[in-house]
Amino acid sequence: MATTINQIVKGDFYGIGVGPGDPELLTIKAQRILQKVDIVFTPKASIAADSFAFEIIKEYVHESRVETIIFPMTKNKTKLKKIWKDAAKQIYQKICEGKNVAFITIGDPFIYSTYNYLLRHLINLDNTINVCTVPGISVVNAIASLFNVPLAEGEDRLIVTSLPSHLSELKKLIGQFETVVLLKIGKNLKPLVEFLKKNGYENNAYFARHIGCSSQVVVKNLSELIDDKKEAGYMSTMIIRRCERKI
Repeated sequence: MATTINQIVKGDFYGIGVGPGDPELLTIKAQRILQKVDIVFTPKASIAADSFAFEIIKEYVHESRVETIIFPMTKNKTKLKKIWKDAAKQIYQKICEGKNVAFITIGDPFIYSTYNYLLRHLINLDNTINVCTVPGISVVNAIASLFNVPLAEGEDRLIVTSLPSHLSELKKLIGQFETVVLLKIGKNLKPLVEFLKKNGYENNAYFARHIGCSSQVVVKNLSELIDDKKEAGYMSTMIIRRCERKI
């Protein structure tokens, strides 16, 4: 049977969750794949910024195999769509060259991750690509382990959500769920802490930032957070228990 000279042998695509920050929380499967692929794409917020995801895996991947994709921090949906589409084209080009390609993302690929949108655009380009997504330890699991706080027991209800734009919505969530895990707190940390104190939840909340990194912040006494702006940020997480659990 004749073989077409111009037939394209495509590489495989791997989406890899690299965990919350501690390199020791990188899974064995993630390590194995990262060591064998031809190219590792890592996200950055800007050209000048460091790649938080790459810092986690740098022990396993030489920089010569790393390429950067810039994902600026913006909420403009039109700009975001173009960024994701361009990133997918950049990765697809390498796949069509027969390269096995990995894209790394902090935490787990399918929990508030850029990977969701990137994968969607990549599949729109070519739905015959062989895709393998490798789960990672999420910041949700990591913060619970830091404080030894159960996320759910028995018939408890658990919700993982970004911080609502209106704190009145948060009050409803606390009323509906025994455990609320907040991500993407950002610059709203101070009003969030004030809200929790006002409503009597200051002793039921657990805060952490940059889990597993040298800059890690772990706080149980929420009053310590109000005047420290550097403790806010995109990498902040909080567990709120409706009732403080006694062992």
